[in-house]
Parts: sequence; C-alpha cells; structure tokens
Amino acid sequence: MKCGLSELVITPPLGSEIPGAGVRRLSTGVKDDLYVKAFVLETERQTMAFVVLDAIDVRRQEVEAIRQRAAGMTGLTPEWIGVSATHAHTSGPTIRTTYVTAQDDAYLQFIVERSADALVMAWNKRQPARIGFALGKEETIAYNRRFRMKDGTVRTNPGVGNPDIVGPTGPIDPDVAVIRIDDANGKPLGIVTNYACHADVVGGLEYNGDFPGELSRSLKRMYGESLVSVFFQGASGNVNHIDVSGRSRFVRETHYIKMGRILAGEVIRQRERAQTADTLPLLADRGFVTMNYRKPTEAEVAKAREVLAAPERYPQTEVRLAEQALELAERADEQAEVEIQAMALDKDTALVALPAEMFVEFGLDVKARSPFAMTIVNELSNGSVSGYVCTPEAYAQGGYENRIRHYSRHEIGAGQLFADKAVELLQQLKRQISAAAEKRSRAAKCKLYAYRRRRYRP
Repeated sequence: MKCGLSELVITPPLGSEIPGAGVRRLSTGVKDDLYVKAFVLETERQTMAFVVLDAIDVRRQEVEAIRQRAAGMTGLTPEWIGVSATHAHTSGPTIRTTYVTAQDDAYLQFIVERSADALVMAWNKRQPARIGFALGKEETIAYNRRFRMKDGTVRTNPGVGNPDIVGPTGPIDPDVAVIRIDDANGKPLGIVTNYACHADVVGGLEYNGDFPGELSRSLKRMYGESLVSVFFQGASGNVNHIDVSGRSRFVRETHYIKMGRILAGEVIRQRERAQTADTLPLLADRGFVTMNYRKPTEAEVAKAREVLAAPERYPQTEVRLAEQALELAERADEQAEVEIQAMALDKDTALVALPAEMFVEFGLDVKARSPFAMTIVNELSNGSVSGYVCTPEAYAQGGYENRIRHYSRHEIGAGQLFADKAVELLQQLKRQISAAAEKRSRAAKCKLYAYRRRRYRP
C-alpha cells in the first residue's frame, strides 16, 4: 500500500463573489485561507485518488477538466478520481451562474489547475503507508433544520426559541468516520474525516473554510503542520449547526471554531484507536443513473405569478424564486446522467460518492443497507447535479429546500435512485472482496495440504 497527500491554497482575490447566501456578496477579506486537499491510495490492483475543495460545490465541467489534467500528468485513471466540496458557504465562486452569483471563469480555471496540481503532488509523494479506520459519534454540534410547526406547516430554521415549534421532521447522522494514514514508521501523514453538517456557520464577507477549516488547524496542532486533513461532507442537505432550543450558546464569530475543535476531539480519539495495516483489498466501481429534472407545478406557477405581480410585497429571495419558476416552466423536459462512485477500502470499510446536497435520510439509508460495517457517505461529489435532494415527504411538507430553482430541481424520486445505485455498487464490491478472500483461503489450504503431504510422506 502506498499513499500520497497534498494541499494547496485556493483563496480567490478580494472583490470576488462569495456564493451561498441568497444575496450577492463581494469578499472584503480573508479570515482563513481556502484549500484544495488531495490524496492518492495505491495497491498492486487498484489506484484511487480524491480531491476535496473548500467550495460550496463543484460543477461537472470542472470535475472532468480536473480529472483529465491530473491523469495526463500522472498514472491516474480519470474515472477513479473523486472530486468533492466541503460546502463551505464563505468560499469562492465555483457554482453555476444564477440570479444572484455571476460565473467567474478565471477562478474556475484556477481551481481546475490547482486541484490537478494537488493531485499531481499527491501522486509524486506516494510512499509506503499504513492505513486504519475507526468510527465515532458526535451528537452535540449538528441539528436537523426542518421543523413541524403548531399551525401544521414545516419551516426551515424557524428561529431559536420559537414557541410554535413542535419538533424536527427528521434525524441527524452522528457518525464520525475516520481514516488514519501514517507512513511506514507510524508518523502521521493524513487524516480523512466524514461528518454530516452544513458548513454554513460563519457568514460575512471574509473567505473562510468554516468548521472543516478549524478541524484541519486543530489536527495540525496535534500532529504537526505537515499533516493533511481531508474533510468528506456527509449527507447534510437538511442538517446544520443551529440549536433552536437555545441550549447551545451561539456566537457567530467563534462558533465554527468551537465546532471544529469539538469534532477534532472525537477525530483524535478515533484516530488513536484505529489499527493500521500496510495492505488493503482496494476496489472501486461506479455507475450512472438517469434522472429527470422536475418542472414547476401549476400551483407553483400560479404562486410565482402572484409574487411577480406585486414584488414589493415579498422578500427578494421570494421574487428570485418566482422568476426562476416561471422561466423553468417554459423549458423543455430535461434529463441528467448522474455518476455514483463506490470504493471498498477494506473488507469492513467502504465509501460512496453521491452528488448534490442529499437529505440525511438517504445517507442513513445507504449505511443501513450497506454490506460493510463502516460506510462513508460523501455528498457534493463529481458535479453531476447540484442543489437539494429531498425525501418525497419533504416535497409534500414544504419548507425551503424543496423549492424549485435553477440549481435544485431534481425529480421527486431522485434521492432513492441515487441511494439504490450506491447500495448496488457496494454489494458488488462486497461480493468481489468475499470471493477474493475465499480464493486466498482455498489457496492457503491447498498449500498447507501439499506441505503436510511432503512433510509426512512415508
């Protein structure tokens, strides 16, 4: 087993846009630098690479450009390169042109080059390594953000201490999955963390990697500045940091630091418990599903016309959503080919890479049906589609996430399509690993039998 890791700064110039707030924001400073992190895993049978950006999302165009550029400079195969985003809401302008955020072609080209460079550097740094896995829990920093109200409606983030809240509509995923990566002598090289919570804590006009950035700094303080901390965002479309009960004290300027350090504590504990090995049965597979894009319903079109007839009576966000709804209603039917990746890291551990902002229920469903004891679910991967992937119940309930817009208009059953394909791939990988293990066992038994015959032959 060999592994290489690297990280590069991708902070944009000041004055660039900061997407993810529903209003246009131009950056005025840098609270903390933004990074792209890369790591490569190599065995005799399989090589896989991952690149993760401090970004709200990464488009398919950039994903393919990163893959091709990196593959052309290394021995990597494009389809076994995974590209994902941490979903930091104080990051650079990487998303599609919308009514709020303009497309920044210069920055998009920059992140392609830097991401590919990070992969090349990780490739060149490959060295004998020991890898271990552990699974912990953290239940105090993430909350489901959709709530049933006393009037029967469902609201997203209805406000701290709101007396009309009945309760959350769904769960969280408290799993903290940790991959420990050491060199052959046990020196820490990297840590991969998987946790499900919106990275939308900081706000403001300064670039910042949110709580995954503080997680990285905390781990570097523990294990040295050369450590590379990679964060895989879990299925967190309806999960964020807001405790509406008010029991958790919130100070916007420092809460992301608190979250990152709390998460780091659990990561450190699990990293120290992880047992490492210098060989892994690394396998990978991927598949595609065809997804239909949803069009506005008659009721949504009627509401949009009502809003635009008197826009001064509605918030700007409502006006923009109404404009998009009417435009989308005029479009022809559209489809998307959606890529799902799956990797078996060892006989008990696997990873699936899903697109967009998956509701937490889908991540939990994949884990429950996975044949692996520990399954890492990494959303916002490979750029096939973007936006919220809601449960069918959420579409019926209302709220914020299910509203149709340019970047979020999946068919109502899309989440189950993605989850089912992920589980199918995981099951195929498990069968391959089991078959290989059985083959090795038979070979070992034959070898032992032959030895005994030679040893005890009269």
